[in-house]
Amino acid sequence: MAAAVIERVWRASSPATIERDLSDLWRDLAAKGPIARAIMANLVIVRAARLERRAGVAIDAVASQHPSRVIIIDHDSSGGPCEVRNARVGVVTFAAAGTGRYGIEQIAVRSACADESIPSLIRRLARGALPISVWWAEDLSQVPPRASIVEMGRQLVYDSRQWSDVRKGVIALEPWSHLDLADVNWRRLAAIRRAVILAAAVDNGEWHPAGMRIAHRPADRALAWLLAGWLASRLNWSAGALPAMEELPPEGDTVVELSVGRGADTISVRSDGRHVVVEHYSRPRSVIGIPQEGEADAIAAELHSLSHDARLHDALSALHRHFSAA
Repeated sequence: MAAAVIERVWRASSPATIERDLSDLWRDLAAKGPIARAIMANLVIVRAARLERRAGVAIDAVASQHPSRVIIIDHDSSGGPCEVRNARVGVVTFAAAGTGRYGIEQIAVRSACADESIPSLIRRLARGALPISVWWAEDLSQVPPRASIVEMGRQLVYDSRQWSDVRKGVIALEPWSHLDLADVNWRRLAAIRRAVILAAAVDNGEWHPAGMRIAHRPADRALAWLLAGWLASRLNWSAGALPAMEELPPEGDTVVELSVGRGADTISVRSDGRHVVVEHYSRPRSVIGIPQEGEADAIAAELHSLSHDARLHDALSALHRHFSAA
């Protein structure tokens, strides 16, 4: 859980004075009492400068759990040499039981340049001895990851729930299959995947896409497609063979539902976001609770993870084959 923010201090800066301005902020904070500088990584957050963004509260909550030098890039791909239009530096101070007071550095830069020039800017701002993770805060189906930025990181964190076009999002990720991809939406599917495995374990029939249906509410289209890709990868379906998709009314309780079979022999796995209900034609009904996790908690957990999520990569590969065949 995120620690409580007790103070935010910011000041205007420039590319030449960023480190000096940060040092001044630390001195001012230290004059008020003991404070530790917490940093274990560089977290590069990429946003499109032309878009209005939400407040940085979620960023603070993530950084409190995964202490990093946070580098926020509001980027405009306008071409030409890299120009930093304005810069701000800040220290966000937290307090947590047993840890005392600690602070996280944040650097916010609004830049305009060709994408190829961005790495030189990030290298100037990052702590060189620490790893870099990239959090793509945009809808990457509309603002695809830029090679110049993504290749600098060991990990690419994103949320496919933001995708307005699932096909474009899957295709945009294909060049980065060698990186550690971390999809916050994939975490939301974890309890559903476990329930599906349990339902399949007690069923004697073979699961074919022709006898299956996935229904979802409009906001969770990407979640439904991830479920379909995971099934295709686990069951070795041929490219293009996926269950039928159905969109549910937005006002209903169902987030996503998988139905297998027809008539009286149907198996249903349904999630309302808090529980997964499994209805099996030959077994008692079962209910599995879903751990409730905020966006910041989920992103911080992914940043902590250093493993390669093979199941997510397999699901994305299956979806890529499907969309390519289509």
